[in-house]
Amino acid sequence: MIRFDPIGWFERIIPSEWMHRIIRLSAFVIILYFLIIRIGQYHNYFFKPLWLVETLLFTVLVIAFIVRSNPVDRSQGIREIIIPLIGSFLPFCLLKTHPSTLIAGDAGLLTAVFLWMTLATSLTTWGMWTLRHSFSITVEARGLVTRGPYRWVRHPVYLGEILAATSVVVWRWSWINLAILLLFVIIQLLRSRLEESKLEKVFPVYRDILSKSRWFWKI
Repeated sequence: MIRFDPIGWFERIIPSEWMHRIIRLSAFVIILYFLIIRIGQYHNYFFKPLWLVETLLFTVLVIAFIVRSNPVDRSQGIREIIIPLIGSFLPFCLLKTHPSTLIAGDAGLLTAVFLWMTLATSLTTWGMWTLRHSFSITVEARGLVTRGPYRWVRHPVYLGEILAATSVVVWRWSWINLAILLLFVIIQLLRSRLEESKLEKVFPVYRDILSKSRWFWKI
């Protein structure tokens, strides 16, 4: 059976170093495009702190794709490439439904939901900034990060994303969004397990971290 390995296929004709540069440049351009759009949406935001932290998140992503190191063990196969990409895309699907009239019609409830979203996104942003040299969307091992929020949370980026996605479902309630959220949570949990297995293989010391921590929160 032929293993799904698009990077490996391209590396047969393009040097590995150039492949990583192309990937970083492509991701940089895409994220920069979204960052520019987000900056221009300032006046559309009811809750300005949310705009600030989301803009900061895109800024951190842009920086991450500039400074991140090449993988020690890159992603291969459907589980390590396609599933994480689906997980990264799913939260955007939550924005396709209209806001709940109950939430949208009450300034207090709307502020509370957006504050929740802001705090959750702040955790994601902090985690990504700490992870920036080792950041990856697919399942790859670049470096072992144990500082910042990783001192207490094994997967702060995923935890923040799940909490933020949950707040979006509250804001834009529908049964379809609930199903998307559940699928998103399942994928994030699977991604975390796949990443842990890869990190444990590449960095044996990571086994000690796993033995002293829970899935998301340390004991």
